[in-house]
Amino acid sequence: MDPYAVFDALDDNKVPVFALASLAMIGNYIWFAGAIAAQKRDGVYAIPLFLTFFWFAHDSSYVLHFDRWFNEYDHWFPQLFWVLIIATVCFELYYMSQTLRLGKDELARGLTDTQFRVGFLMSLAAMYVAWLWLQQSMQDPVYLDIFALTVLSYPCLAIGMMLRRGDRRGFNGVMCAGFLMMTVCYFTASTFFFGPYFQRTEYYLVGIASFVTAVAMTWVYLHLPPARAEAVTAERTKVTA
Repeated sequence: MDPYAVFDALDDNKVPVFALASLAMIGNYIWFAGAIAAQKRDGVYAIPLFLTFFWFAHDSSYVLHFDRWFNEYDHWFPQLFWVLIIATVCFELYYMSQTLRLGKDELARGLTDTQFRVGFLMSLAAMYVAWLWLQQSMQDPVYLDIFALTVLSYPCLAIGMMLRRGDRRGFNGVMCAGFLMMTVCYFTASTFFFGPYFQRTEYYLVGIASFVTAVAMTWVYLHLPPARAEAVTAERTKVTA
């Protein structure tokens, strides 16, 4: 990917890019806020564990590359994204803290609290190393190819988490709506306005797969039973114990 060719395309399409990217970020924050509400309602962690590691590695490394965005490239789009992504890092830190607080019995029932926390932190470190290798291997210095992968990964793992739990614990309709809004707006912006590099069959398929799996996730949510009262009570009891 040639970053400067992408930046030229963004400059040629400032109005639609800014509008669609803004709507995508609003959808992202709606989705994240919905996850917090679901966690508080049901007393369970709301974001699949792999994704908290994957997203945190992506977003925090983006934030750490301040010099790249403000000095090396000095372009308004990655600079604006840098400002906005600071908020997502804060969300992700919160999600990880809640997984540490609420997730042991579901994820690692046989471990002690200390063992669970040590394993959690070691897994986070390993994901960070894997992330750096993946990002370098993809030759994606502006994080746009790999951002699409972070989007596609969520509904696949969220469906698995919902089916494993067997009900709507840790999930709600706000999350579905926010994620769909983000997915549609981001892939519309990137496909039509980020330049020829994003107008490839492979990228079209990633966008289509992200949308289809987001719809499938919503369908699964709507067809699962509400969280059983006794299950929610048990989870809340563990939280307050």
